[in-house]
Amino acid sequence: MRDELLVGVVLSLTFATGCTSSADSLGGDAATSGSSSESANLTSPFAPSASATGSSEPGAEASEIRRTDWANAVIRNLSFCGESDDSVAFRNGSNGFDVPCRILPDGAQPVYAEFIVEEPANAPSTEDALVLVELGNPGAARQQALVPVQLSDGGSGRYAWPVIKGDDSSAAGDRVMTFISYQVVGQHVEATVRNLDGSTENRRWRKADGSGNWERY
Repeated sequence: MRDELLVGVVLSLTFATGCTSSADSLGGDAATSGSSSESANLTSPFAPSASATGSSEPGAEASEIRRTDWANAVIRNLSFCGESDDSVAFRNGSNGFDVPCRILPDGAQPVYAEFIVEEPANAPSTEDALVLVELGNPGAARQQALVPVQLSDGGSGRYAWPVIKGDDSSAAGDRVMTFISYQVVGQHVEATVRNLDGSTENRRWRKADGSGNWERY
């Protein structure tokens, strides 16, 4: 009888251990993306390290550009959005056009770093921003771009430098390249993208010239 009880205890412990092992193996992987909800599965960008971004010391006052209300920002020189005006005015995350331009769609976050151009010697060093923008309606041809944004000389305005465009969508508009995550490393930009065929790929860009154009390398 005692032997039978011991066998029962061993079996119970084995089952419990198996359950714990199985539970520990769940979670941690990124959600897979379906063709009908590619944008909904966009993840937040990498959190860049202080050394990569030139971030302020802990407890320091936030930089002016970090105070930006991106959902309602006015950004000059953002020709990617297709507007003829000198600036693009976002309201609640969109410019409100029939073919909308959306800023930081689906929970994307800005990345801050000093990476666009060097400030004049007599001007204080300031942070810049890298934000995700998407042009086009869901379910139709869309394109995403990473937009470097810098403060104006007076610090009150925000203007875009040349953007890093994602690939064109498929001819039918049913497949779109999306930026899954992005970060600034030194003065370079690195991103993980989801291609039209659903595969993921790591890409890197560096400045191609003094005008702020980018080249992939």
